[in-house]
Amino acid sequence: MEILKALYRRARVLILDEPTAVLTPQEATDLFRVMRALIDDQRTSIVFITHKLHEVFQVADRIVVMRQGKVVGSVAPRDATGESLAALMVGRPVLLRVDKGPARPGEVVLRVRDLQVLSDRGLPAVNKLSLEVHAGEILGIAGVQGNGQTELVEALSGLRTPVSGSIELLGRNVTRANPRQLVDAGEAHIPEDRQKHGLVLSFPVADNLVLRSYERPPFARGFQIVREAIVQFAQRLAQEFDIRARSRARSRDGRPADFGRARGGAEPGRSDRGDVSRANCRDARFGRCDARAARVRDGYRAAARSG
Repeated sequence: MEILKALYRRARVLILDEPTAVLTPQEATDLFRVMRALIDDQRTSIVFITHKLHEVFQVADRIVVMRQGKVVGSVAPRDATGESLAALMVGRPVLLRVDKGPARPGEVVLRVRDLQVLSDRGLPAVNKLSLEVHAGEILGIAGVQGNGQTELVEALSGLRTPVSGSIELLGRNVTRANPRQLVDAGEAHIPEDRQKHGLVLSFPVADNLVLRSYERPPFARGFQIVREAIVQFAQRLAQEFDIRARSRARSRDGRPADFGRARGGAEPGRSDRGDVSRANCRDARFGRCDARAARVRDGYRAAARSG
């Protein structure tokens, strides 16, 4: 619809920002066919923005790679590979293939039975869904946006109350547990929209990293927050997960005072790394994730291997 509106206005330059994010593979193929027809007729020039490397090779005549707000490379598709583009994107060699051994599932840690969940409009979004997740296992759920994934995640995270069915976490019925109770029980949630639901944008990055554990040692002594412990923890995770903040301020006596801010401070698109590190700091047994960074993906595999 947006493309039709642009063509009706006789746009000569069409900028498409992640246009396939909510499309099925068939719909994406149809979009690429329309794009190529526009180019072949020499009526329109297209800027196609995506993080999906296979789409770049499928549609682009020339590829420009940006990193940290700067152009770091410009190549023709025939002169590039997925590995070379990924290395330009992140600034280091990247293994695009997941290096994983055979799964060795253990006991069931999450069991969902006949779960029914309604959408915000009161319509069925999840209909009698049942699944099991074992220790040491990564369970993938595939589907186009709008087919119940959001409602399922919210039900599993205590953000939406199921109509019926049951959820068991580590043998405990948590069907109607709230988010804090689920975190304490060993669950971690990395949301789809991390800027909206995973961060308090007005807080420093350091405070965001301890949102689930700020009231416990070593970050608190009784009712008193131990600021230095929080900032040192954040600095360690920033190094480990490549979390980038605007500043790492220090107080007059040289001790850590702050660690940037989430609003405009943490690099957009890297909030998933903060979420992963924050989830890990609570020793979660079960987590749901939506992240693309290779380093974070390796962390998932390591977490699965550890059970």
